[in-house]
Amino acid sequence: MFPQEEFLTRYLALQSVSLHDDNQIQATAEFLQAHFNQIGAQNVQILTTKVTNPAVYAELPAQVPTDVTVLFYNHYDVQPAEPLDLWDSDPFTLTQKDGVLYGRGISDDKGELAARLAAIQDLQDAGQLPVNVKFLIEGAEEQGSPNLPVLLDQYRDLLAADFCIWESGGKDESGKMKLSLGVKGGVAFQLDVRNADRDLHSSLAAITVNPAWRLVQALATLKDEHDEITIPGFMADIIPLTATQKQIVAESEFDYAAYAKNAGLTHPATVKDPAAALVARPSLTINGLSSGYEGPGTGKMVLPHAASAKVDLRIVPGQTVEHTVELIRAALDAKGYQDVVLSKVLGEPPFRSDPDHPLVQKAIAAAKRAYPQGVAVALNAAGSGPMPYFYAINHAPIISVGVANANSAAHGPNENVRLRDYQEFIAYLKALLPALAAK
Repeated sequence: MFPQEEFLTRYLALQSVSLHDDNQIQATAEFLQAHFNQIGAQNVQILTTKVTNPAVYAELPAQVPTDVTVLFYNHYDVQPAEPLDLWDSDPFTLTQKDGVLYGRGISDDKGELAARLAAIQDLQDAGQLPVNVKFLIEGAEEQGSPNLPVLLDQYRDLLAADFCIWESGGKDESGKMKLSLGVKGGVAFQLDVRNADRDLHSSLAAITVNPAWRLVQALATLKDEHDEITIPGFMADIIPLTATQKQIVAESEFDYAAYAKNAGLTHPATVKDPAAALVARPSLTINGLSSGYEGPGTGKMVLPHAASAKVDLRIVPGQTVEHTVELIRAALDAKGYQDVVLSKVLGEPPFRSDPDHPLVQKAIAAAKRAYPQGVAVALNAAGSGPMPYFYAINHAPIISVGVANANSAAHGPNENVRLRDYQEFIAYLKALLPALAAK
């Protein structure tokens, strides 16, 4: 047995796949509500709005006098498990093998909640829970947390806190514990070009605009062959780093060789300093391209009538979703691509906690004591998330720490967490909360 094994077994079995119409979202919210009530939490609620999946809220009051409140953010929804044939075990059954725990959501993000509850229970059993604890567990993070600001605004009084511990995180390729102070922003959209009612014979390409060529040529105006974003004005809004932030970036490490080996990459890094680029450099990538005949063989020679691309950018503080979209539209128009339709925009702003904040410094110091193999502090994760919406309601610093490892395969088959990392994380939280209590 390991801490919270029974809870985690039941939790993982619930197929809370928010991207599927047939899911167990409501059942999972009710399961968490019942569990928090069972462990003696107070003010347990399922929070609802007209436009969001239900979220679960609970409070665990301190057992000693304190004026410090810590908010834990998690999400109970998970990614789809497909392709199922690539799993070595049932994705919705907790499986333990050779010191590794497997299951959909074990690292992102159900296992993290279990570890957090284990740490709090240990402190409670000793009568030493040193801070007031709040949990908010949402149910649509894997959809990009659409309309989460609506829920946060509606329940903002419940969520007042001095410090927020975010979901996600773990150990990097070198085995160091990763502690992130923020997230990049994300901007996702679709580009479409059309030039006929149906696919045409490819011989007509001699006289007819091909939407597929038109689209790739338009995309090429946004980024050059050196991987530099060429959208006019795109870099102008970036807020310069402070001295402390520059030091954190300079000390950042990333084992690109290990990452490349794990991912099976065949090309070198696109930048000289991958560690710095992951946290401080905006990015633009094509997520997918679709046009014309995409079936087997090469004999079906057509001129596509339409082409589409799904694209995303990661942005950094100073840049906004709205202005980024405006710049892209202006860049395409300036190059004569007014016919390229930009639609289906999704986005989240970037966020960074102040690394000089006293509670952030306490969290880093506690991590360095708990993880003798080392701690890698990052200004922000390379990915995005709804952090800035939380900061907007209470202006409390936010850090990301978790149970994952560089090979946890979050969102992929055989998602996993090493049992020793799970247990080390519990120990870290048991040291962190008393450190935060000394406000």
